[in-house]
Amino acid sequence: MKQARIRIIIALMSTALLGIILVQVYWIQSTLNQKEKIFGYQVADALTRVSENVETHWIATMLKSHTDLIFSDSAFAVNGSMRINKTWVSDTLIQEAMQSEHINIAALTEPGASYSYPAPGALPNRPTMILEPVEMGTRVGQEGGNDEIISTILKEIDKQFQVSADKLDQVMQQMIVEMIMQGAQPGDKVDTAYLSQMLQLEFRNRGIETEFQYGVLLNGKTLISPVADEQKSTLLKTQHTASLFPNNIFFGKDLLMVQFPDQRTYLLQSIWVLLLGSLLFTSVIIFVFSYSIHIILRQKKLSDIKNDFINNMTHEFKTPLATISLAVDAINSPLVLQDEQRVKHYTGIIREENRRMNGQVEKVLQAALLDKHELNLKPEELDLHEVIEHAVDNVTLLVEEKQGRITKRLEADNALFTGDNVHLVNVIYNLLDNASKYSPETPDIVISTRNKGNHILISVQDHGMGMSADQQKMIFEKFYRVPTGNVHNIKGFGLGLTYVKTVVEAHGGIIEVKSAPGKGSTFTIQLPQN
Repeated sequence: MKQARIRIIIALMSTALLGIILVQVYWIQSTLNQKEKIFGYQVADALTRVSENVETHWIATMLKSHTDLIFSDSAFAVNGSMRINKTWVSDTLIQEAMQSEHINIAALTEPGASYSYPAPGALPNRPTMILEPVEMGTRVGQEGGNDEIISTILKEIDKQFQVSADKLDQVMQQMIVEMIMQGAQPGDKVDTAYLSQMLQLEFRNRGIETEFQYGVLLNGKTLISPVADEQKSTLLKTQHTASLFPNNIFFGKDLLMVQFPDQRTYLLQSIWVLLLGSLLFTSVIIFVFSYSIHIILRQKKLSDIKNDFINNMTHEFKTPLATISLAVDAINSPLVLQDEQRVKHYTGIIREENRRMNGQVEKVLQAALLDKHELNLKPEELDLHEVIEHAVDNVTLLVEEKQGRITKRLEADNALFTGDNVHLVNVIYNLLDNASKYSPETPDIVISTRNKGNHILISVQDHGMGMSADQQKMIFEKFYRVPTGNVHNIKGFGLGLTYVKTVVEAHGGIIEVKSAPGKGSTFTIQLPQN
């Protein structure tokens, strides 16, 4: 897949993912805003109810403190000496009954039918007037005219009730005057314990179960609140307020103020299922997206590595085949056939190129074995210093061709190790060969050993081109080769270090690399000796 297509796919997937995340954020924010509105409505309704209850409680307290003035005997006195004789009045009999609490009116056209209503201002044990029905046609008394008697009774009742209403007005006016003269205000009469109890009750009734702080702002100036002084400034900025005494017309307006320190957290908790589900699914989408991008890039890299491997393998096989072809053509020449030395020379070339091809084939086969984890080891007691000497002898000629050198610092006191001789020689050879290949100038290679506890450490250091941190993460992957620019003058399939790592781990060891661009690289093998 071309790089441009990969970029387009990544861009489209990134845009789609970003869009999904933004929709999720918008959805959650909209839900949270709706919850905030509902919460605000519930709080406002609760504060209104609390304000009404507090006002009613305060008025009841004031009235109770003036009970003697309101309910004195002079307030609702009725003339007990008033006498109304039984008299026939338009088919209705009026009779005085001073001990009843109701006034009854009956129409004689329906004997026995009647209805009643409380006398205005009637109180227990207070006299009121009552009218009772009698049979149609009964005639009792001859005094006075009908209209005169009814008028007299109604005027007397109205007179007594008017006296009571006037007296009540006088008492209320006296209460207000007393409060004004004493400098009393409704806010001063607020019972904070009662207010707190009512707030808790109303909030609980509406399902609001979170901590709150409250206060009363008197006349827009003085804040009365049980909260700490440093929190009062925050309380004054709250949006949850209500008039504490909405029907008060004599004093300044007092405000009941409430704030919820954990309101945001409380609202988020109310939608935690939505948040958790959204976060979970969004995380899954992000993970799948990231993994997909990783797979795409990895496949692209593997494709590049595969193509590079094919090119290198073609080159590695094509060169010896061409050499062998030339040698065969030369041998077939009549002049060469007559010269035994020249024939031996060309057959030697064929043999060497054939050996090189076999070596390349072995590397490819080793790569297949590494994939199947079928690396067969033949462990034996070894002296790793001898293994190193053998590997150095094999690579010395290549290094000397580039006018380089290999320095040996075999300082380990105990170099004994049980392992596979062939594979360990190949490991050291591959490390030395890489050090020579990636030294652009004269190779200067140092191989050293030392003991560390129950382990022996083998280090191969060069002063070549070095590697970046990203390249160091890739060098042990199959077919990977460190880029050297547009000119690929370094032979190989990118299998050497993969093979080295596999063999070392098969012996229970580890391999590490330290490198910096332009400063060379150091490979360290640590093998257990127990």
